[in-house]
Formats: sequence, C-alpha cells, structure tokens
Amino acid sequence: MLQFITTGSSRFSTAEEAQMVLEGGCRWIQLSEKGLAGQETILRDVASEIAVMCQEHEAFLIIEDDIDLVEDMKVHGLFMHDNSRESVMTARERLGANAVIGVAAKSAAEIKHLIGLDVDYVMVPVPENCTDIHEFYSDIVRRLTVENIDFHVVACGNISIADFAPLLKAGCAGVAVSEEITEASDPVATTVAIMEALKKAREAADDLM
Repeated sequence: MLQFITTGSSRFSTAEEAQMVLEGGCRWIQLSEKGLAGQETILRDVASEIAVMCQEHEAFLIIEDDIDLVEDMKVHGLFMHDNSRESVMTARERLGANAVIGVAAKSAAEIKHLIGLDVDYVMVPVPENCTDIHEFYSDIVRRLTVENIDFHVVACGNISIADFAPLLKAGCAGVAVSEEITEASDPVATTVAIMEALKKAREAADDLM
C-alpha cells in the first residue's frame, strides 16, 4: 500500500500534487496543512477539491489533525499526530466505526500505549540516525507480534524504492512518501514506478511467508 502525504511543494499546488499521484495509481491521499499557511478556509477549499478527485479515482482521502473538517466533509478518515488515548477515543466516538483513523508513533512502546483502541494503522517514521531500516521496523513488528498487538504499521520518512522489499518483509503494511514524488522530474511516472516496485516487493514478501 502506498500513501502519499501532501508536501506544500514550491513547484505544485497541493491539489496538483494529489492529481499527479492519483494519475500515477496511488489510491491513498493524506492531506497535510503543510504549505497551506495553517488557514482553515484554505484547508477546507483544498480538501473539497481533492475530495472530488479521490471520488473520481475511488481513492481514500485522509485529513491530518482536523477532526471537525473530517466530520463535516465526511471524508474517509483522520490521521492524528496526537496519539493520546483520550484523543484517539474521542476521534473514534465522533467519526464512527467506518472512519479510517491513523495515528503517529515513534516506537513500539508508543504503539503499545494504543492497545484496546480502534486504530486502523500506525505511521512510524524512520529515525534520523537509523542505520538499518529493515531491523528498525522488524524489531517494532516483532515486539507487537509477541504481545498479539495487531496494528498495521506504515513506514515513512527517508525511504527509497530499494527499501520497499525489506520493509514489507519486516512486516510493514505499506509506506508513506512525499518529496520522493513531488521533487521528481516526472511525479506521475515516479508514482507509477513506486507502485510497481511496491507490487513486486509485496509479491516477494508473500513468497517468503
């Protein structure tokens, strides 16, 4: 699974970013306030524009940290940087059982703090000083598996196509990217290449199971 997080690129508008990755085959857009000046009216207008695109491409639209906007627009779900139990429970109560809720976490310990909550995925960034991405995510998944914690782990951060196979082998459900696409010379073609690489990585990981 590929998730694209909007970046506030200097080359493209947020809506243009979404359109290009959708054309490239990505079916999961996470709308960030980055590059939108933190203004609610701008975020709402952009979300409305991207929501139409996602509907046309049968893609998910997730909005970061704005539960009011998610609830009002009835988009697919919410991604939360605040991973406190109270906040996550409040989001689930307000958005209902069908909403997709993702939560940020930095470690297995933070993920364990979410035990018992209705969370659909946990996004874990690659630490800046990480020297072995495969081992970092393998260790997280192992720790969760030992305690029968069943959360989908999504890797994000400084990730290259060469990392996809090791990440999926480690047990990650998918990856989230941003600048890897928006800074490419051809974002649509790059999205296509990433989607194909993920497909091959998934097939390779499945063969090892």
